[in-house]
Amino acid sequence: MAAKTTLQKPGILTCKKHTAASANNLTVYVNFHEEEARRLLDLFSYQTNINYTFLKMSSQNTNKRIIAEKELPRADIILGGPADNHQLLAELGLLKAYISPEADQIPDQFKSKQGFWTGIYLGPISIAVNEGLWQQEFGESSFQKPQEFIDLLNPAFKGKIVMPNPVTSGTAFTFIASIIQLWGPEKAAQYFYQLNQNVALYTEDGFTPARKIALGEYLIAVNFLHDQKLMIRNGFNLSYQIPADTGWEIGCVSIVNNAPHPAAAQKFIDFILSREAAILHRELTERIPTRNDIKANENYQSIFKFTINKEYNIFTAAAHKQDYLNFWQQSIKVKN
Repeated sequence: MAAKTTLQKPGILTCKKHTAASANNLTVYVNFHEEEARRLLDLFSYQTNINYTFLKMSSQNTNKRIIAEKELPRADIILGGPADNHQLLAELGLLKAYISPEADQIPDQFKSKQGFWTGIYLGPISIAVNEGLWQQEFGESSFQKPQEFIDLLNPAFKGKIVMPNPVTSGTAFTFIASIIQLWGPEKAAQYFYQLNQNVALYTEDGFTPARKIALGEYLIAVNFLHDQKLMIRNGFNLSYQIPADTGWEIGCVSIVNNAPHPAAAQKFIDFILSREAAILHRELTERIPTRNDIKANENYQSIFKFTINKEYNIFTAAAHKQDYLNFWQQSIKVKN
């Protein structure tokens, strides 16, 4: 049975605090939560007197839009989304290299050597469960919650799992790319086919699965840990488990090549990589900061304290993005 797919129409939100010339504007394509982006951009606008406009969409759709607009770019900045998406655009010549002085505080493994993209946060893929629904389904039985990705294949979870669609979501692409690299194509193909039998819904973006299980629409979500923890922080009764050898992202920021407002774009990069912006971002979210001098909310500083897939290669993922997506679609035997 093919899982359903939901589509969300992105909206443009603007901040017009000042009357300014065109050069004093900034257009941002945002790949994370709207309120999170608004708070960061409000602070930037306050400090620089630069107006902003932003468009929220999934990271895969951002890439499609940047490619479609390459002859006449409309955006200055891509904010958020996994590094493989930014790397792919860099290889297509669609990003402008810029190394901010603030990038000195970010480890080399979390940024492009050429300055095409810089990581601002990190996050592992996790499995979340709605505790209330779990009690309704399984009560006090000894039936265990999923601990590893292979556990999601249990027939008891058929129709109870929600996760993003890798065709539109960088979150889900990170998941499938890591599985393919870790397990190899034969085992990965079998896994994707079997998992698809249990998935009730593929969402367009990576955050929605956490929200849907928080609202009690589904039992289990697969997406980034920070999205799940944000729901927990907002009072929802969820638990989570980070599987061994899980995939993970470097959430990045980059400048679009031939951006309409290049000076404002560089100022924004300096701002978003700053200690002040990193502290605000940490307080707004449950993401792991990349700066060496900022601690994360749970007193861990390195993503490598998790049992992540340390061999996951974002450059390989970027180079084979379409191959991986075609492989996933063929494996599950449905068109998304």
